[in-house]
Amino acid sequence: MPYQYTMSLLARLLCLLGVALTPWQVAWAQKPHAPQEHQHTAPHGGQMVTAGKYHLELVVQNHQTVQVYLYDETSKPTTVPTPEATLFLRLPGNKQHALTLHAVGGPAATAWAATTDVLRDVPAFEAALRVALDGEARNIRFTYKDGHAHKDGQPGAPHKH
Repeated sequence: MPYQYTMSLLARLLCLLGVALTPWQVAWAQKPHAPQEHQHTAPHGGQMVTAGKYHLELVVQNHQTVQVYLYDETSKPTTVPTPEATLFLRLPGNKQHALTLHAVGGPAATAWAATTDVLRDVPAFEAALRVALDGEARNIRFTYKDGHAHKDGQPGAPHKH
């Protein structure tokens, strides 16, 4: 009974204040951290960011597969703490899409991954990874730019090497 009363009171308070945040608002509300003074080499060629004692690497393969690798403070792969993470994408034209990433590699997984068609012709996007690290919900931001984008009027068009 006390739980229901507390939840009812909280719901009323949120309605009165008009503060009902969607997952999208939560993902983009956290300001990105200032650039780190030190840089880390991305083992898989992706974008590395720091979140507390962790380093995370965003990798996009063939404009379809998205992987986020987790490393410890010494940049060694570490087991992901949750079987799933949510990646909120802000695509060109302010289109938004959410991906559920799943741990890959069994119980000792060091990355989350998902496959999608929404990135097929996308040369750049912003992403916010929503995941709990050390029991704390975090929004970890990335900015992806296709390093192989064409410069002949069709940026980011898929191509083969």
